[in-house]
Amino acid sequence: MRTLTRMLQAAVHGQPTRKTDRKMIILKDRKSYAACIQQLKKQGIVPLKQVKSARMLCCHLDRHKDLQQIMNHPSIRRIETDARVRAHAIKPAKGTKRSSSTSSRLRLKKRNHSTPYAITSQIPWGIKRIHAPRVWPKTKGKGIKVAIVDTGISTHPDLNIAGGINTIRRGMPHQDDNGHGTHVAGTVAATGTGNMLYGAAPEVDLYAVKALDENGDGYVSDIVEGIEWCIKNKMDVINLSLGLNGPSDLLRSTVRRAYRKGIVLVASAGNEGSDADMIDVPASYPETIAVTATDKNNQIAVFSSRGKGIDVAAPGEDIVSTNNKNSFSKDSGTSMAAPHVSGTVALMLASNPELTPQDVKSVLIDTASELKGYSDRSQGAGLVRADKATACAMDSLKSSFPLTGISAVSGPIKKALARRTATSRSPACRPNKSEAQAAAASRQRTKKAGRGTAQSSKLYNVVKPRRS
Repeated sequence: MRTLTRMLQAAVHGQPTRKTDRKMIILKDRKSYAACIQQLKKQGIVPLKQVKSARMLCCHLDRHKDLQQIMNHPSIRRIETDARVRAHAIKPAKGTKRSSSTSSRLRLKKRNHSTPYAITSQIPWGIKRIHAPRVWPKTKGKGIKVAIVDTGISTHPDLNIAGGINTIRRGMPHQDDNGHGTHVAGTVAATGTGNMLYGAAPEVDLYAVKALDENGDGYVSDIVEGIEWCIKNKMDVINLSLGLNGPSDLLRSTVRRAYRKGIVLVASAGNEGSDADMIDVPASYPETIAVTATDKNNQIAVFSSRGKGIDVAAPGEDIVSTNNKNSFSKDSGTSMAAPHVSGTVALMLASNPELTPQDVKSVLIDTASELKGYSDRSQGAGLVRADKATACAMDSLKSSFPLTGISAVSGPIKKALARRTATSRSPACRPNKSEAQAAAASRQRTKKAGRGTAQSSKLYNVVKPRRS
């Protein structure tokens, strides 16, 4: 271990320079991780970030140093670049007409999500389109814990924030300095208080995981830490309205671990338009529910990425929701589509706590409404239907019908579903049965016992314990 420490001491820089790259060092086991941290501390080396549950250290490494020696050390599993991540919202330039060409492939940068917008209806068009209000007489998602991994969530009179974490600056508030995360959160969980807007599941327990900065940008290490926090604090649903273009082994393994713990992960497909030949990571992972965006005419939005792996579509253009200025704003992007699905998932889990992540995905796909004129590479199974999905989930609680079957699907979507189901059932991504059942049992106990009042948003790094 001392040899490894000396190699790291020669390669690690305290601050980023033109000669350094931000890297993640993943140790093979907990013992090696603990020993490495201890030795680095003795040498005065402070990692940029360290995540114990992932056995990961993040450091600025000199790119001119031979890292192969470090990688070959028996305590090291791998070293990978800490890639940049971005939020999936768009803003066309002034005077620019949206199209499926390069003008639609606009990224979030210094994006203003806080321009006030006067609400004309308590129920936004997207919430109506997925028919969430039809479910509310039976459930509004009470007792289900939904985490928004994003730019944070600001306090808002239309939101009840139960807790959260800031993975960019540990110990600091999870307030939203961009607006994107607060907008996403409103689509999931706006309460409709005082004639304000409703989200898809107004009574969920909402948690803020701030992993993106004021520009809507972040790093894989921040996302990984956020997901690890969600696993530790037993979230039921994670919304990931973000993505990156390249692969990340660490993010892949972290998402897989959350899935095996019984957490449903919903991810936006990306905003690269019809010219795209693939969707972003982590939406491309079979463990996530990949969501593309539709407009008010039930057409796939021109900015939505196309590609293999899309599961369902949801409203994502001109979506009005909460902003970080105690008001409301209109936004577009697959970022805005994903929370419609996350809210739907919360309604399903509240109706049937026994559902596994695989069950949830199968029901969403089985009950989606196919959009005419689009292939499965554009729409997946079609437009998500909260009413049908929740009804199916409730019916399955009363029967022994296998939700993971595809017998209810016919036509061209059946072929797409068969391919997608075959992928999602691979041994590498199959959820651990005992862990998934434990998560379901926990939700069942919560539903029976009921929940108390949500915590104040000032409790940044703690989660209110479940009552049993």
